[in-house]
Amino acid sequence: MAGMAAASAIGFGVASHAFGLWIGAMAGATEASRRLLAETEEGAAAVPRTRLKLVSVNANDEVASLARTVEADGDKVARDAAHASARAAEALLGDVKSAAEGAMRAPAQKAKPARPDDLKAISGVGPKLEQVLNGLGIWTFSQIAALADAEIAWLDDQLGFDGRIHRDGWLEQAKSLASGPKSGSKGAGRKRS
Repeated sequence: MAGMAAASAIGFGVASHAFGLWIGAMAGATEASRRLLAETEEGAAAVPRTRLKLVSVNANDEVASLARTVEADGDKVARDAAHASARAAEALLGDVKSAAEGAMRAPAQKAKPARPDDLKAISGVGPKLEQVLNGLGIWTFSQIAALADAEIAWLDDQLGFDGRIHRDGWLEQAKSLASGPKSGSKGAGRKRS
């Protein structure tokens, strides 16, 4: 039953992560479109307007010259708008990448120590979750106690926990267990109700 619950939690986590990515892509596309429109409008406002002058019916050369000038100005505006939209899209992509990299990062993987800690002593960590954490290179209480916010966010995302690490107080429990005597009793850090 616990395995089904864990599989369901991971399934929901993956589904919510995929939905979040889709929402983020839609928000990014909307922002890129907004920037493109703003830059296009600015570019159109900056283009000098060609003044038309009255010509006689027999002034075919002047009309042809004026038509070529208007066509060239239109082409220049189109090229400028395309260039501005490409720059805006690149800037937006760079912003999204740097924000994502700053928000989450995987914890540093460590080799298995000679005597790994019994991570099940942390409330909310069972045998399966201990195996998953070991697979990610997390073996000791001190590693959990030293997790940074970006690493916690990464673990929450990977495991589909949605903030469970903070809610269950893993860091505080791990600090207590790492500094306390090694009594070896299972559940020494578990919350009592």
